[in-house]
Amino acid sequence: MSDMLKTTSVLALVALILISPWIQERLSEEATKFIEDNESAHDGLPTEWEGKQVICIHFPASSPHDEFSHGVTMIGADGSDLGVNEDLNRTGACVGGFDGYSNGLDFMMDSTRMASGALSVGYEVGQWGVFVHTIGGLNVDSLTGDFNGAYWQLDHNGEYSMVGIGDLEMSEGDIITWSIGTW
Repeated sequence: MSDMLKTTSVLALVALILISPWIQERLSEEATKFIEDNESAHDGLPTEWEGKQVICIHFPASSPHDEFSHGVTMIGADGSDLGVNEDLNRTGACVGGFDGYSNGLDFMMDSTRMASGALSVGYEVGQWGVFVHTIGGLNVDSLTGDFNGAYWQLDHNGEYSMVGIGDLEMSEGDIITWSIGTW
């Protein structure tokens, strides 16, 4: 009986070792799937966000965010954590899955609230419109380096935005991205 138990245990262990890659693959398939289309502004975002409105905040390596310092964290429109995409070669967070926003500032303020305060936004309204100076605790005035100044750069669907966030007209499927720009 003891020899039979040992033999059965060894066979079970060998079978488990042989099928472990298959098990790993199945578990990975259960995790969030990301869009793989480098021609699309939705590249690297959860597939369920395709055609939905999304905001992404990318923090510089020199000033990482405490919560979002490894990969890009994906946060759903309901505030749920959808996982981290570590293949994007940057850090930060994206909040997405929204519909129906037409004004960029309204969308930004509502969507960043889903991160429970971790992506709070500070801005001023001046003669040129809304000027965003702080996102997620990172104020551009606190950045130092080999540059004259820094600003939060706004991209709309992967292209530099020609208008500020307060004047940005959004459509379904739009993605706005904030990252640090310097001069």
